[in-house]
Amino acid sequence: MHSNENEEFDIKCELHPRLAKDSIPEKEQILYVKVERTNSIIKSLRKTSKEIKTKYFNKLLTLSQAGLVGETAQPELALNSLTELQNEMVLIEGQRIKNEYMKSLGIKALILGVATILVYIVSLTCNILQPFSMYCLAVIGALIGTWISFGARKFNITFEQLSLLEEDMMSPWIRLIYICVCSAVFLLFLCTQVISFGIGDISTISIKDSPEIQISIGVLCGLVESKIGVNIYKKAVTLISDS
Repeated sequence: MHSNENEEFDIKCELHPRLAKDSIPEKEQILYVKVERTNSIIKSLRKTSKEIKTKYFNKLLTLSQAGLVGETAQPELALNSLTELQNEMVLIEGQRIKNEYMKSLGIKALILGVATILVYIVSLTCNILQPFSMYCLAVIGALIGTWISFGARKFNITFEQLSLLEEDMMSPWIRLIYICVCSAVFLLFLCTQVISFGIGDISTISIKDSPEIQISIGVLCGLVESKIGVNIYKKAVTLISDS
């Protein structure tokens, strides 16, 4: 096992023609798979300096050699060292990655929010557009809720999330536009009583007359942004199936 000089941050692993056994021990197989995965994540770190990535890679290469090379290889020790390396990367990179994503998501949400507020102001001055003003308020609430939702859901960043922070692979722009559309559709379903609910003194009947409720509905959609689209889809399927 050694560094592949033809490709940056790449480990080349080959079976020794003399020392290779009929079957590779299970712990060495596990170690090899984890090393490959860790190496892929190191290469995926986009805003980490080459110097820091080289430090991670050199540690990974060293522990890989200790666990996989020679008759005295210690895969269990290497696995423990690999866990420590991953913890170190999460500690150093996790905070930066989460904060940068939250900043990016917040700025994009602010841009969309300002644009929506302008549309809302215009809708208030135009009789034809006034019925749609409540959807603008729901969208503004959804943008706020989505930003809060990310901070709550990603309270702790795992090692795997260093390369893929969101499992659905949506970019911030796509995520925000998606939840804005979902919140507008959800409000539409409520106003047309396709779906209904009642909480305290709030009911579907009072939604059209209360800007606060409209914003609150948007915030709720944003807070559950990972599920709202699926729930709307399931409701639509149920309605069509029952018709």
